[in-house]
Amino acid sequence: MQISYKRIYTLISFALLFGIAFVFLEGCKPNKSQFSGANAYQHVQKLVNFGPRIPGTQSIEHARLYIEGKLQEFGWLTVRQSFNDDTPNGSIRFINLRARFPIARDNDIEWKNGGNVILLCSHYDTKIVKGVEFIGANDGGSSTGVLLELARVFSNSPEIASGVELVFFDGEEALVDFTPTDGLYGSRQYAKFWRSAPIDKKPRSAYVLDLVGDKSMRIDPPYDSPSNLLSELYRAAQNLGHRSLFGIYPTPITDDHVPLNAAGIPALDIIDSRYISKGKWHTSRDNLKSISEENLDIIGEVMLELMKIKIK
Repeated sequence: MQISYKRIYTLISFALLFGIAFVFLEGCKPNKSQFSGANAYQHVQKLVNFGPRIPGTQSIEHARLYIEGKLQEFGWLTVRQSFNDDTPNGSIRFINLRARFPIARDNDIEWKNGGNVILLCSHYDTKIVKGVEFIGANDGGSSTGVLLELARVFSNSPEIASGVELVFFDGEEALVDFTPTDGLYGSRQYAKFWRSAPIDKKPRSAYVLDLVGDKSMRIDPPYDSPSNLLSELYRAAQNLGHRSLFGIYPTPITDDHVPLNAAGIPALDIIDSRYISKGKWHTSRDNLKSISEENLDIIGEVMLELMKIKIK
């Protein structure tokens, strides 16, 4: 039998090259358990493309359908919390979205039982700004994009996902100006749901994300934050080498954490408090050009680390 050593050499070389290429491509595959700032940015882009997400409009309904569709894709179950509330512009229908991850397929969710559950929250509406097509890439968009990407990552860790409820608030923005009856419509309604619940049925804590995507982002929760939640946030940031991006704001802040704290759920506002003075807040400059994939990634990774600390 005649052996062609040239042919054998060619086959061996091809096999080696194929093996190297396979290993390289496998290494390039994204880690399903790793947060992607690029993915979060794509969600923000989708939301912005719907236009201003003003409560009661078709644009915000498109945003809702997108959020629900992505959550379903990632294996989460969602419910709508619909309600009407009086506003300076008359009665408006608002819709909060709640999402939980089933432990087993076709497993029913006990939506009235929040015991040992951690809330991760964002608002997805935008403010009416006279003379401006305000699309809220950072204000409402960035935090919602981060929560959607967290939903994807959590779905690969059921032990964490099953201990989380994702909440997307409608009507965070005041229609005129923040008062006890204007603004925070969604979180005030959601908080009512838990206010009279026994302490062992209430969620154990809540984290409200807001304004988390700006290129010059710095997270400064208000000084009156629950001290244990603040310490855990700093610890998570420290573990990842991002402690310098997290500080403290010297005054209280009106945001969706306020009704939750009032309902007996310790809540922390994870917010770029100084964004308001940077000249982009509630202006046309709050657009996709102002959003940083890197900072979205940092927030997402810190939240993942925080959940690992909280859910053991």
